Amino acid sequence: MAGRVTSIITTDKAVATDEIRLSICLGANGFSFSTATVGRELLAFGEAEFDFRRPIGQLPQALKDFFEANGIATFGFKEMRLTVPSAHFVWVPESLYDAGRDRQYLKLASKPDMGLGVYHSYSGCLKSYMVFTAPAEVVTAFKLALPGIDVVCQHSVLANEKLMQRSVRHPVVLMHVRDGAGDYEAFYNGGLLLSNSFVADGDNELLYHGLEVMKTLHMETPDMELMICGTVGREIYGLLQHYFPNVTLYTGDPFTFANPEFQTFPSYRHTLLLD
Repeated sequence: MAGRVTSIITTDKAVATDEIRLSICLGANGFSFSTATVGRELLAFGEAEFDFRRPIGQLPQALKDFFEANGIATFGFKEMRLTVPSAHFVWVPESLYDAGRDRQYLKLASKPDMGLGVYHSYSGCLKSYMVFTAPAEVVTAFKLALPGIDVVCQHSVLANEKLMQRSVRHPVVLMHVRDGAGDYEAFYNGGLLLSNSFVADGDNELLYHGLEVMKTLHMETPDMELMICGTVGREIYGLLQHYFPNVTLYTGDPFTFANPEFQTFPSYRHTLLLD
């Protein structure tokens, strides 16, 4: 089989598939996945290693076989979402957006790898489209294995209405840490000021980019809040506390759960999957 589960937490609670949200997040060597009710009761969480290097014609069936082997249906869900971390992206206001110009928008904002596929998703709270690149073979395989799945990039998840509302009280910078990179969102007065990602080789570079975001946007106020999530360790958390006035873990909206194993589940490490 192309993939194997490396960790999993489940519950025996029976819930109709059409009341469940399936979420998948691509990682460096595979993906994580979760199922939850639309009322945010967490039913299952898993991490898997998966070999996407096989021929494109074999990938959709390999994904179907993987999910079926782990008791997950491939159709009938209330919602399905695939989150793909992207290195090339741009927000385009709804009033300016033309679906036929996605590649042009990306070329204006960065120098994308045109060998990748180009996709877009819509944000109702920002009234904008996120245009981004992602590996076409992988996205196509998921779309064929899980018909109807929505595809988004990390900034569509991180730039959310909850944090916009939080920034009405004080400036907020969100730092999401992942393998070799950091994703940053800056919010002020109920709006989004910045979405960006930087290559980061270690904690010092994550700190540097966070300070640059704060200084460039003139957010150096005593009440500014830095929220962090992702693969956060004690070292980076302690380092950030020396430079920012208020550092907190971002865990997204809370879940309920029946399985006590979720009691100590580190939801802050999986915000791209769960939020």
